[in-house]
Amino acid sequence: MQHHGAPTRLLDFTYSVYVAAYFALEEAEDDCVVWAVDGPWVLQRSAALLRSGGKTGTSKMLKPFIDDDEQVIQPLFMKKPYIATVWPINGFRLNERLRVQQGAFLIPGDISRPFMENVSALANGKDANTMVRLLIPDALRKEALRRLWSMNISRAALFPGLDGFARSLGVNHSLFNPAPWADPSVKKRRWTMSAA
Repeated sequence: MQHHGAPTRLLDFTYSVYVAAYFALEEAEDDCVVWAVDGPWVLQRSAALLRSGGKTGTSKMLKPFIDDDEQVIQPLFMKKPYIATVWPINGFRLNERLRVQQGAFLIPGDISRPFMENVSALANGKDANTMVRLLIPDALRKEALRRLWSMNISRAALFPGLDGFARSLGVNHSLFNPAPWADPSVKKRRWTMSAA
C-alpha cells in the first residue's frame, strides 16, 4: 500500500545505493541525502534494545524474512512499552516493484517519536561507521540522473507499467531535452497569425 501513497509506519529502504540515489535525486530541489545503513548491526542493536526494554520474541525476528507474522511483529512494535529503535524488515512475498527496487523497510519502534530519534537510539557512541550520510549536491543532480538513466535506473524501470513510464517522461525530458526558452541565447519571438 505504501507504494500507492497510503501512509504507513514503514520507511522504504533499498539494498542498492543507485536506486536510493535515484529516489533522493528524482524530485530534489536542493542538496539531498542517501543514508547507508549496516543492516546486521541495526538488527543486533535493535534486538538488544528491545530485550533490555522487556520485549521477548526477538529471536524469531532474526530470521532473514518475515511472512507478515502478526504474532511476531505485534508484541514487539504495537504493544507498550514502545522502545525507540528501528528494525529492518524484508518481505517474504515481494511484489514486482519491491523486486526491481531491491526494496526493504525500516520500522520504528516508537511512533510517538520522530524517526531520527528512533535511529539515534541505536547509536552508542562507538558505532560511527554503521550509518553513513551521503550528501549529493544539487549541482550534480542532472548529471547523476543521466548516469543512473544510462544504468537503467529510472522511474520507468523502478515502477513497471504505464504509470512508471508516463512519470518517467517528465524526468527524462528535462534531462535530455532542455526547454528552448530556458536557454538565454535563444531569441524570444512573438508569433502572430494573419488571415490569408
